[in-house]
Amino acid sequence: MRKHLFHFKVNINYLITFLYLIVLLIFKLQPVIFQLSCKASMGSMTVKEVNSNQINSSDYISLSRTTLISLANQDRIITINDVTGTLMVTGFSSILTSTTLNSNHNGVVLVSGNTTLTLPNPTTVLGIKYTIKKIDSSINIATISGVIDGVSNSQLTQENSYITIISDGSAWYKIAEYVATATTSENQTYITNSLGMTFRLIPAGTFVMGSPEDELGRGGNETQYTVTLSESFYLQTTELTQGQWEAVMGNNPSSFTDCGRNCPVEYISWEETQTYIEALNAMGEGTYTLPTAAQWEYASRAGSNKAFANGGISYTTTDANLDVMGWYSINSSLSTHAVAQKVANLWGLFDMHGNVWEWCQDWYDFYPTGSVTDPVGPSSGSQRVLRGGSWTSPVSDCRSARHHGTSPDFRGNIGMRLLRILD
Repeated sequence: MRKHLFHFKVNINYLITFLYLIVLLIFKLQPVIFQLSCKASMGSMTVKEVNSNQINSSDYISLSRTTLISLANQDRIITINDVTGTLMVTGFSSILTSTTLNSNHNGVVLVSGNTTLTLPNPTTVLGIKYTIKKIDSSINIATISGVIDGVSNSQLTQENSYITIISDGSAWYKIAEYVATATTSENQTYITNSLGMTFRLIPAGTFVMGSPEDELGRGGNETQYTVTLSESFYLQTTELTQGQWEAVMGNNPSSFTDCGRNCPVEYISWEETQTYIEALNAMGEGTYTLPTAAQWEYASRAGSNKAFANGGISYTTTDANLDVMGWYSINSSLSTHAVAQKVANLWGLFDMHGNVWEWCQDWYDFYPTGSVTDPVGPSSGSQRVLRGGSWTSPVSDCRSARHHGTSPDFRGNIGMRLLRILD
C-alpha cells in the first residue's frame, strides 16, 4: 500500500512540474502567437519558419481556399509562395496584414481587414493574372502596392469591389474593375459576377415535366407530371468554363484542355462540384448551388413542350433542330466546343442540349405522380441526376426530358451549370 502511495505522489509531482513548464512557455511566447488556418478540401500546407515578424509558407500548395488569420498583437508580414487557387487574406481588428504575392500565384485573392497586397515585379510574371476582391465592410481598406496602368497603390474600399489585372511582362494592366453598390440585383434580367459568369433570371412558373409517350427516343423514367416552381432563380447562361473553374480551384481537370479556357470544364465528379461551390460561396458574391432536375428542365424548355427548346425531334440519329442548338455525336467531331457557339433558347441559355452532361443537385429516382411544388428529389440515393447530353450523345440523350443518373464520384464527359439564388 505504501509503495502505491509513493508512486502516486511522484506522479503528481511530475504532473505539476509539467503543467508549470507549459504555463511558463505559453506566457513567454504569448506576444508572438500566430495561427495559420487552412480551410480546404484538398492539398496541404507546410509552414517553414515562425518568428516574431514573419511567417514563410512554402512548398507547393494546391487548395480550394487558404485562409490566413492573424491572432498577433502586432503587425505581421506574410510571404505566400507557390499558391494556386483562391487565397483569402484576413486581418483582425487593427492588425495590418501585409502579403507579398508570389509570382506563382495566379488566381483569385480575397481580402478583408486593413490589408496591403504587394505585387511582384511584372517583368517576372508574364501572363500572370490576379482578381483581387474585397469581401468585408468599407471601414477597412485593401491597398495594392505596385503600379497598375501607371497608377501607384490602388485601393479597394467597398465590399465586393474587385479589380482584375494582368502582366504583359513589362507592366501591370487593368482588364476589369467593379465598384460595388448597395442596389439589389433582384429585378435585373442578367447579372455577371467578378469571374465573368453571367446569369439569366428565370421566372417562377408551372410546366409539365417529362415526355409524352409518343416522343422519339423517350425513356421509361420520363412519366409526365405537373411541376410548379414558386420562386424565380438565376441560372448560368453557359456551362461553367475551364477558365472559371481554374480561377477558383487553381487546376484544370478537363480532358480537352486544348479546347481552351472558354470550353466547358469536364471530367469532374458531383462531389467536386460541391467543393467548387463551397469555395465560390466563400468569395461573398452571392450564393450558388446546382439546379434541381426540375429547375434544369424548366429552364431548358424555356416554355417549349417539345423535345428541344426550338421544336420536336424528327429522327434519332441526326436532327435538324438539335444541329442548331447543340453539339452531339454527329456534329461534335468527338470533342467539346467553346460555350455559346450554338443558338440560345428563348431564355438566353446556351448549350442546354449537348456539349457536356450537367450535374444536378438531386438524387436520382423515378418521377412522382400528380402535381408537385418545388421538387428536390429523394432525400438519399446512390446516384445523382445528369441532364442535357454531351458531345458523345445520340440525339435522344440531348432532349430536355432525358433523365439519367450516375454515381456522385464518377468522372467523365460531365460538367456543370450554376444556379445563383436571388438576393
